[in-house]
Amino acid sequence: MANHIIEDIKQKIKSGNVITRLIIVNVAVFLIISISKILFFFVGGSVSTLLVEDFYNNIVSLPISIEGFIYRPWTLITYMFVHFDLMHIFWNMVTLFWFGQILTNFTDSRKIIPLYMMGGIAGGLITMLFNLLPFFHGFIGTHLLGASAGVTAIIIAAATLVPHYRINMLFIGEVKLIYVALFVLFIDVLSVASYNNVGGNLAHLGGALMGYVFIQQFKRGTDLSKGINSFFERIQSMFRSTPRSKMKVAYKRSVSDEEYNYQRNVNQQQIDAILDKISKAGYESLSKQEKEILFKASKK
Repeated sequence: MANHIIEDIKQKIKSGNVITRLIIVNVAVFLIISISKILFFFVGGSVSTLLVEDFYNNIVSLPISIEGFIYRPWTLITYMFVHFDLMHIFWNMVTLFWFGQILTNFTDSRKIIPLYMMGGIAGGLITMLFNLLPFFHGFIGTHLLGASAGVTAIIIAAATLVPHYRINMLFIGEVKLIYVALFVLFIDVLSVASYNNVGGNLAHLGGALMGYVFIQQFKRGTDLSKGINSFFERIQSMFRSTPRSKMKVAYKRSVSDEEYNYQRNVNQQQIDAILDKISKAGYESLSKQEKEILFKASKK
């Protein structure tokens, strides 16, 4: 039974899109932590449960202090996959799914995991930097955990790319994406000013900054996700069961370098013009041909 469940999860990770994979990893880590807390509760009661939570805090949560981070540098990555509270992971995963789908529709799925991780890293580093300021001592906390910084990066990235894209909000109706993003930023700034979960909200703001920078660079033709994607590709190639053929295939272009570069620049100008049109008038303003061009570009 257990082996069947594990194999089913592996299949879901392999066959699902990147958003599904991120959600599965987060949920799996949450279940491991929750089940171990339950088991230790039956053995030693609530005291044992607190000891288990402290153990995970010390192993995978990000220490806010620079000294703690130096001894546990891996936590800058692991913390963004750790949740202790059910509602914390629920809302993070729901938001990741909604806004991840929007961003994927207008770029491509290969942007999601790198942006999620870069947002989490930026959030963690900014929180640690603010902790160096005497004004914030005693308000930020000791550890950071959760996917919120990475998810916020995806929210702001989507709103920066297609600010006039409309989504349906419960009890409100259609709302432009830019207003959703501004509301998220307002809540985070207000929470910091009110000394409410200061560390977590500073991390959100760090993720938001990364999401904005990521899309601004994307619009200029710089793909910040390439480095992380290349790293994962190298890791995957190490575990491939079938060796690659050593034969090299030479491809010959049917056009000169000058013609090729000219055509590439024209294509990029088309994409930029389409994205500008979406920003000003929304996705529905695109013609069928423009939608096809954007769709084909997202698959490259």
